[in-house]
Amino acid sequence: MMTTPDLTAWHQCLATLFECETDSLRIRELLRGAEALVDGNSSMAILYPAHSEPEITHHRLLANEQPSTQVDRYIEGAYLLDPFYRAAVDEKRQGLFFLRDVAPDAFSQTEYFRMYYREAKLIDEACYLVRGEGGVIASLSIGRASEFGGGRFSRQQAALLHSLWPLVRSLLSRWISQRDNIESSEGSFGHRLDHALESFGSSVLTKRECQVLHMTMRGHSIKSMADKLDASVDTIKTHRKHIYAKLDVTSQSELFYLFISALRHHNNNDPDPLASLEK
Repeated sequence: MMTTPDLTAWHQCLATLFECETDSLRIRELLRGAEALVDGNSSMAILYPAHSEPEITHHRLLANEQPSTQVDRYIEGAYLLDPFYRAAVDEKRQGLFFLRDVAPDAFSQTEYFRMYYREAKLIDEACYLVRGEGGVIASLSIGRASEFGGGRFSRQQAALLHSLWPLVRSLLSRWISQRDNIESSEGSFGHRLDHALESFGSSVLTKRECQVLHMTMRGHSIKSMADKLDASVDTIKTHRKHIYAKLDVTSQSELFYLFISALRHHNNNDPDPLASLEK
């Protein structure tokens, strides 16, 4: 059960929420209150408008987290590999999820994991996802860092976070409703990125190699890819070998940075971001 100090702090958070004059302030107070309730060490609120780049509207980063990585590079295109974002977009998921709920089986071997989890010493993350009718997605995440002596969220803490879902859904839905009427341009940066991951490498790779490439970048193991693509493990290994050779990379790290660099040069004339980079 929660201790009295925990209840007191949370009730003060609720009182503050009622007093907030703007949705932005409510989200900030909700983040602070929820983080304190479960001994979180970092938190972030992100809006994903339809066909526009993400907006990281609120964040409290750890001392070893760099804004250039956690914010700037994420918005530039790394968010396309975020397992929480992929769950909301690809599987239309909504609710509270932990990293283990949405991450592929070999996610810990990806450059994305190294950059956003291992280097930041984040050992666990919980994320609320809410989808709006206009295509807007809102996420509110809370992280736990190993450097503070904590492990993953406990069963009790997970239960507390689940119990907050009705409140979080209501506040995030209200927040989203203010963004549903945003007009998006077909040529906008965000709109191009909607299809960038799907098209990445298509100018030099076969269709099946592209599938293996995209699943590799997202963190699927060779066995997982073999199962999902109804192919043998040896066949997947051969595809991986051909992909690395054609893209002239030798590691997950090089593949990740090639993808990010290609996104920076992407334009409407080339469906494949890699084709724009080669010009």
